[in-house]
Amino acid sequence: MMLSPRQQAIDLIQKGKNILIALPENINGDSLGSALALEAILKILNKKVEVVSSEPVPEKLKFFEGLENLKNKVSSWRDFIISIDTAKNKISRLRYEKENNILKIFLAADQKIEERDIKLETGAFFYDLIITLDAPDLESLGQTFKDNTELFFNRPVLNIDHKAANDYFGEVNLVEPTAAACAEIVALLIEELGVNLINQAVATDLLAGLIAKTHSFQNTKTTPQALSLASRLITDGAEQEKIIQYLYKTIPLNRLKLWGRLLNQLDLNEQKNIVWFSATPEDFLATQTSPRDLTFLLEEIDDLFPQININIVLWMDETNTVWALIRAKQTEVLQRINSELAGSLKNEKLLLKLTEAGINPAKEHLNALLNSLG
Repeated sequence: MMLSPRQQAIDLIQKGKNILIALPENINGDSLGSALALEAILKILNKKVEVVSSEPVPEKLKFFEGLENLKNKVSSWRDFIISIDTAKNKISRLRYEKENNILKIFLAADQKIEERDIKLETGAFFYDLIITLDAPDLESLGQTFKDNTELFFNRPVLNIDHKAANDYFGEVNLVEPTAAACAEIVALLIEELGVNLINQAVATDLLAGLIAKTHSFQNTKTTPQALSLASRLITDGAEQEKIIQYLYKTIPLNRLKLWGRLLNQLDLNEQKNIVWFSATPEDFLATQTSPRDLTFLLEEIDDLFPQININIVLWMDETNTVWALIRAKQTEVLQRINSELAGSLKNEKLLLKLTEAGINPAKEHLNALLNSLG
């Protein structure tokens, strides 16, 4: 009988001893909470675990426990071995010294050691399992994947995601589009790994992921199963008030100022439920923000306008180049726009560099394209 993806995932985890959990770029509360919860559980199960994110943790997510162990790059994924043939020449003593960033190895032998007797070899990979969370494809892992492609192609990958557009790149793909968040998938996985594993910290991490991804249970992804899980996690001690305080009540003042300036330029298409915003270099300068803060803006739009189908932010940089950041409830819409304009689609957001000379012409072009998509 063929095992289900969840049973295959459990089998991979049970066999794994040294596990790497890789997070995508633009990490969010769901990917981070799921990773830290899974890390804690795997350590309880006596696994060696490392969580890696190539991007820094957003300020509002720094309340998670266990962040001190988060790495920004894979540290030690394989050994390199110096092997010496001692069949005819025994080594009687070995020592080493470090001098000016040079490692010197000293060997004492009865006879001269020839270069042909020495070989440099690559050892086995340290990690025997890689787990990805909330990543639609390997490229979305950013620098973590770029710097370690050999590792990803030589070790089994457990791909955990809830997005229908996932590329199914893992040896095992635990992809459940009906789930509200990765946190929901991970919680069920943990429950099957063993009873009574979820403590207060793990419950808080999972609930934070669930609340972040469903925008406090307001969006269309919220299901009865998600609400039931939230209830169980609160029973397990999840600190709901702490989560709400950090996710929704600790917005930096400079972002609030940017938010206020852009709200004055809001353009709502009620017929198609599309919200347009635009920003200028002066907006960023006046609020001490940057285009990187616009991801936050899209998240706030989702919270304030859960009925909106498409959110679009346009801005002009110092070179007068127009950019667009688009988020849509239907990933297929982003994929179709991307196929026309060749942008960068990551983590349910599409970044476009546009050719129009000005925000208004760029908006007209995008609007015409959206109308043509139906």
